[in-house]
Parts: sequence; C-alpha cells; structure tokens
Amino acid sequence: NPGMAREPSHTFHNASTSQSVAFSRGARTGPLQSFGNRNLQTARGFASEASSPIGKGGPIGWQSLALLMVTGGGLVFYFDYEKKRRKTAVVELPSIGVAALGGPFELVDSRNGKKFTDKDLLGQYALLYFGFTHCPDICPDELLKIAEAVDLVEKTSGEKIQPVFISLDPERDNVAQVRAYVTEFHPRLIGLTGAKEACVAAAKAYRVYFTKANQTEEDYLIDHSIIHYLIDPEGAFVGFYGKNMDANAIGKSITDQVQKWKKDGKAIG
Repeated sequence: NPGMAREPSHTFHNASTSQSVAFSRGARTGPLQSFGNRNLQTARGFASEASSPIGKGGPIGWQSLALLMVTGGGLVFYFDYEKKRRKTAVVELPSIGVAALGGPFELVDSRNGKKFTDKDLLGQYALLYFGFTHCPDICPDELLKIAEAVDLVEKTSGEKIQPVFISLDPERDNVAQVRAYVTEFHPRLIGLTGAKEACVAAAKAYRVYFTKANQTEEDYLIDHSIIHYLIDPEGAFVGFYGKNMDANAIGKSITDQVQKWKKDGKAIG
C-alpha cells in the first residue's frame, strides 16, 4: 500500500557460510536468531583482539601512533592559524561606506492628504520607521522610543530630528487613520500612507521585510522588520537602529552624527 510506511528490510551476509539472511523488524526467530548468535560470538572475539596491548602484536604500533599524533597536531595548528588569519583579514578590510539603502518615494501626508516625497525631508535629519496602525504592541513601543530619542537629540544638540511613520498596511491605513494614530506619539511625527504599490516601493527601497500573518476573514497582523532608518540632510541613509537599542543609545548616536555633520561645516535646515 503506497500510503503506508513500510518496515525496512535488512540483509546480512555470513561470509563463513556464504548464506544471506533477510529480515524486517519484528522477525525474531528462525535463521536470524542463530545467525545473530554466531555473529555475537564473532564480535566478542574481535573485541578481545582489539584490546591486545599496543606494541605487542596489536593492530597499531608505537611508531604509527606517534606519526598519527604528530600529523593530527599539525593539522589542528594549521586550521587554528588559518582561522585567526582570516578573522584578522576581515577586521582589517577597508571601509566601503554605508549600505545602499533608501531612494525616492511618493506617498501621501496624513496631515493634509497631499503628496509627500523623499525630497520633502531634505535639509534635516529624519528618522524613518515602517509599521502599521493595527499593530498591537511592537509599533507603539518603537514609536514611543523614537519620540523619546528625538527629544533627547534636540535637548543635547539643539537640532530637531524629523520622525516619520510609513504604513505597510495601506489597505486599512487611510489618511484619517494614520493621522489619528501618529498624534498619539509625538506632535512632530509625520504619518505617511498611499496606494499599495507606492507603500510597497518605499519599503523595498529600504529593504523592509513584511508579510501578512495570522490572517482570518475579519483581521490580520503584519510581520515586518523592526528597524529605524536615519537619513541625513542630503537624503542619504547613514545608519539604522534595531529593536535592541533603547532611546538613550539612539539619541546619542544621532547626536554624534549631527555633531560630525556640523564639524564638517555642513548646514542643517
């Protein structure tokens, strides 16, 4: 029956009698029993022979054992050396810049229902976060963290960082929904939504992973990357912050970026 799992069959060949014995699990009588007894005695014989003292007729002599140990030690040393060398080589590689993330997007500003593009963020640092308004816990926690971080940066550097929320769920996140949502976290938080194709394009530009999950006829959640993207005043991606970083760490990192920008003589605003 192709639908049933079959018991595996096994074949043993007895070299001394040129007799083959086949069996499946559950067979415990007949030729198999006597075959097993004969081979058990043979196995015991081999085990007793293998326990003979080395150097007195045993299968491995002292010279062979010494050569094996030297060869094995040499291989261990070589692989350890090569592992350390490659690690050092990776560390010493020259920096090739930041990842190629970001790009143009065209969405809808929830504050007024008008078009909003990446160019509207030029001249200031912006902190972007992709999520959805029906998110039960992660998104609210992360947006509160953004709010705290941008306030810390303003307090320590005097510069205002623009926080931005971009919807990954345009089917439910219309303009009014997003506008009401973002006001719960920070007075300057901009909420963006738009057509499905536009939101997907923006997410792809920042390599944001997202997919529907726990979907029923009435509701669903969205699994997505939990990352904040920092954009400099020229619109370039300069850093990101994951879920494990708290507001203080994010605020300090952004402050360092702002101070470096100013030190290089570049203007903000």
